[in-house]
Amino acid sequence: MSKGAVSPRRSSRLLWLLVAAVLLGLFLGSGEIRRLLADALSQVTPLAVLATLPGQIAATLLCAAALHALRPGVSYLASLAARLLRDAGDNLLFFLPGLGEVIGARALVLAGGQTRAAVSASALDKFAETAAQVPYIVLAGWVLWRGWEVPISLPGVSTAATISGVAAGLALLWAGWQRFGARSRLSIRLREEWHKLAAEAHQQKSGLPRSILLHFLAWVLGGLQIWMAAQALGFELTLFEAVALESAAYAGRAIFFFIPAGLVTQEAGLVAAGLVFGLTPAQSLTFALVLRLRDVVTGAALLLWPLMEWRSRINSLSDG
Repeated sequence: MSKGAVSPRRSSRLLWLLVAAVLLGLFLGSGEIRRLLADALSQVTPLAVLATLPGQIAATLLCAAALHALRPGVSYLASLAARLLRDAGDNLLFFLPGLGEVIGARALVLAGGQTRAAVSASALDKFAETAAQVPYIVLAGWVLWRGWEVPISLPGVSTAATISGVAAGLALLWAGWQRFGARSRLSIRLREEWHKLAAEAHQQKSGLPRSILLHFLAWVLGGLQIWMAAQALGFELTLFEAVALESAAYAGRAIFFFIPAGLVTQEAGLVAAGLVFGLTPAQSLTFALVLRLRDVVTGAALLLWPLMEWRSRINSLSDG
């Protein structure tokens, strides 16, 4: 590489910073949105965040069972630790997309699983989770389609801003392809491992139907969390409406998967669905903030990762 040239890794980081700045600017650049955020923040209470935790714990237990059903070669408790770490990585380390999945697979290996079994089980688990979300995406589409009778406009978000956000996400995809495209050493290595991983996944896929069902139940518990938060906040919301709100939030996050942690898109989905059910934008943003704070609380599980690495290192030294 010639002197003064920018390395692919550095340019990728610079693009990430640019996209983060664009998203933050689009969201906070409007005075109306800043006022809405201030109003929403004033309504958030610790009790509302705590109210989501029982449902979140139950959902995580189900997701761990879904991963364990795919036979990653470790115990249920190890699968639970891997799931906690994956979610914490996805929610807190969003500036490095996919790191949560990598940490989760690594946790399975540190717990004694074989590398290929851990990778293939993690990939199948991600597929099962996505497949289980399809009914939720359909529900979100139906709710929002029905809501077009009520004029829906997201406060302070112009068409130009929306286009800019999507363009930033597409730029991210392009940068990822440049760095990890077909000619990269990583993709070549992945192609070499593909057949071995496919054979491993073929043995594990018998647990896929059960995994999908468990993930579906976990998604339903997500709606229960919003309903519990609504009770703590004093908002009038039925359980069905809470499930529909949650489905809209995560449908937006799934469709715009290239945006880290669903920043802005998750909040936009909540606001749009909330208008259908008579919630003000500030109330919907309150739910969004409660969910983000819940993710910060449960993200403490990320501390398990260095502990597992340390224990693995100690064990390897004692065996040596």
